[in-house]
Amino acid sequence: MHTESEKVLRTSLTRMSKIINQTASKSHIAENRSIYAIAQTINKLSAQDLPRQLVSIRDLASDSLEKVNYYIDLALHTFEGIRAPFLNEEQQANFFFALSETYEILGNYGSALTNYNTSLNIFTALKNQSMQGQIQYRMARIFSERGDWQKAQDMLTRAVLKLQSAGNNTEAALAQIEMAKIAYRRGEYQKAQDMFQVELETFEFVSDIRSKATVSHHLGIIRRMTGEHDLAYNHFQEALIEFQSIQDFRGTAESLNNIGIVHLRQKKLKQAIGYFEKSHQLCLEIGYFPLLAFVYLNKAEFYIEIGDLPMASITCARALEYLVRLKNPISLAKTNMMFGRIFGRSGEHQSAKAFYKESIRLYKEFGIPLGVANCSREFAQMLEETGNAEESSRFYSKAQQIYNKLNMQMLAVKNHDRGKSIQDPGKKPIHNHMDHGVSIKAE
Repeated sequence: MHTESEKVLRTSLTRMSKIINQTASKSHIAENRSIYAIAQTINKLSAQDLPRQLVSIRDLASDSLEKVNYYIDLALHTFEGIRAPFLNEEQQANFFFALSETYEILGNYGSALTNYNTSLNIFTALKNQSMQGQIQYRMARIFSERGDWQKAQDMLTRAVLKLQSAGNNTEAALAQIEMAKIAYRRGEYQKAQDMFQVELETFEFVSDIRSKATVSHHLGIIRRMTGEHDLAYNHFQEALIEFQSIQDFRGTAESLNNIGIVHLRQKKLKQAIGYFEKSHQLCLEIGYFPLLAFVYLNKAEFYIEIGDLPMASITCARALEYLVRLKNPISLAKTNMMFGRIFGRSGEHQSAKAFYKESIRLYKEFGIPLGVANCSREFAQMLEETGNAEESSRFYSKAQQIYNKLNMQMLAVKNHDRGKSIQDPGKKPIHNHMDHGVSIKAE
């Protein structure tokens, strides 16, 4: 099975291997056989059906992930030392772009941003508008994942202009989808739905199944956020069928995971775990580790719901193992919050308090205000339940201030399919940390 992420990963590895070999052959460093060993290893990885080969045994999956990260880091270190005298600027920019895409797929957003920025600077000097736009779009979606929505929005605006100017309408459409995602993450559900509806009609007209499925997927997330679970299920199911029809296994895994979340919200626990298991298995088969970590977190929430706290803790620890190897520090904050919930439910309130506070600290450090709000709200609930009213009030207040600033109101969302409002405008806001925190993208 080949997903878009797998293709990009293999292409990136192949390009890096080729550049390293070309550079080494032109330099005195060619005498150092270690360069060829690095290139050969990377090339061997790229020539394989990478996920199947690396993830043949479940217990070795995380070790395989670490191996890929190791060789990518090694390739960068080698390239940095020998690139300047032997490659022109466009070759160097392409290398960093390939490297950045690979880091992003692996969930290593810090390294991805660093190398995207290096590539962007070179392509800007070369006045290559298409590549500038592509890089800005990719950087923006990372900023969006981190919660830096204004920076992402500004960068996407510039990216769309450059991509349209260069005639790259496909990438421009993807950037516009990212803008709509930022709108719903800000709580602007009606605005996001209107934006998605425009894109959906465009993709239906040109018969772009993958993009149409992507839009259906995000419409499902909006419905889930607004508590319209039946409509969310319909959108996710539609996306699932479309992703399956084109053998997009990454999109399929995301849809399965999100259908599981809908069932979990509806307390249909047997159905929920069934979908989580299907998504879990598919993630292992295709090597989709970033989503796999979130599936583990969703399964931990399932175990909390059924009262199996030891299994919830084990599952949460498994997610943490992947997130550490992915070098994804943002998700560590989410994992700490989940551990806080587990210990809180088990009556170990001091341990829970430590985890919640660490989660809030991390969210602040990484500049994710919505994460701070969601965790503060959940922490406040635990404090209230344990009789600590004063401290609880302080954290409730902190959460509400952030929600107000981000405009996270429960808005009336127009049902375009039925032509009527589906949400009671008088309903109180709902802020579920898993819904806002685990909105997996499917580009």
